[in-house]
Amino acid sequence: MGFVKDNYVTSGASGNVGDLWSFRQRAGKTILAKQRGASSKPPTAEGLAIQSRFKTSVNYALIAMKNPVTKAAYAAAAPRGSSAYNMALADAAQSPVVNQIDSTNYHGAVGDTLVIDATDNFKVTAVVVTIDSAAGALIETGNAVLDENKNWIYTATVANAAMAGSKITAVASDLPGNIGTLTVTL
Repeated sequence: MGFVKDNYVTSGASGNVGDLWSFRQRAGKTILAKQRGASSKPPTAEGLAIQSRFKTSVNYALIAMKNPVTKAAYAAAAPRGSSAYNMALADAAQSPVVNQIDSTNYHGAVGDTLVIDATDNFKVTAVVVTIDSAAGALIETGNAVLDENKNWIYTATVANAAMAGSKITAVASDLPGNIGTLTVTL
């Protein structure tokens, strides 16, 4: 791959030249690269799943670019040399991650809090917390609230007398609707 500098003929060019070269534009620069060809190998099941995920991500990015508010949010978060479309595509391709559920302030009483650390390459839009008993019965479920430290805080609304073996599940979601989950057992 080569970059074209100070060439008035090829500056801003894009497209293919015969079956050999391809001009592309990236961050205001003209890139000259060897033209890619189709693979001679049949796609694997994993490859087909990746293609399907990519198509879904492209569709989301195209729809997101039609909404001026969403487009502006992605443009503001996009790193230098990247577009709002690229940021939306990357956001759709990557699910949020629940890194940690801090249960040190949860003792089974109403008003106790859980701190959830959830991250995404753009932003986490919601975190839903579910607390189940050791036997698997639902104790409570609800939405966590984002605090000023960018942690999600869930405040218990139901007493949990038998905490041992209880399971706390946090499900984080992002703008495209991807989810990430983490479960901890007390």
